Amino acid sequence: MMFTLAGFLGSYHCVGMCGFIPPLIQYRSWLLGNVLYSAGRVFTYMFLGFLAGYFGMFFHKLEFQILQKGLSVFLGIMMIFFGLQITGNIKEKGVPGLDLIFMTVTEILSKFRKNPFFLGMFNGFLPCPLVYAFLMQAMFEGSPLKGMLVMFFFGLGTVPAMLFASKIFQVVSPAVRKKLSSSAGIIVIILGIWLILRGLGIIHHHH
Repeated sequence: MMFTLAGFLGSYHCVGMCGFIPPLIQYRSWLLGNVLYSAGRVFTYMFLGFLAGYFGMFFHKLEFQILQKGLSVFLGIMMIFFGLQITGNIKEKGVPGLDLIFMTVTEILSKFRKNPFFLGMFNGFLPCPLVYAFLMQAMFEGSPLKGMLVMFFFGLGTVPAMLFASKIFQVVSPAVRKKLSSSAGIIVIILGIWLILRGLGIIHHHH
């Protein structure tokens, strides 16, 4: 499944961004704590995928073919943009006060140390270009259920790396993490190009 593969490769980008969170977990069992944390993240992704698919459904219902095609091209361009951010070709813009936000987030998260499921749920809402790219895909599916499935398979792919986030930091060099992350960016860019071609009518899609 392409979404799971992209999630798996891209999760090394996640480890770079959110790898500081799993070590916060204080639970009676390390494995169970981490599994609950990942379940919380995937739960949030599915919820966001449901919303994106639900929103996309209205565009599918519209008779305005032009609008639908325009949306497809727009989502494709956005996916390519996020893909280029993931591969590092476009710098993720420094948001003013981001350090302060992350410090506040870390403080909030540390309160959930003993409740890893909620920790994961909260983590799922943190801004991430990889998540945004797949939400674009979920929106294009035009169905809450399909949108939810896109995000479920994507989330599933991120589980192994986040499960062993602390170990990966020790074992996988930043250069290798960057290469794996870039592969995910390339998949996102390919999906973006595919959406643009569909919008332009070069590729036909049958529901």
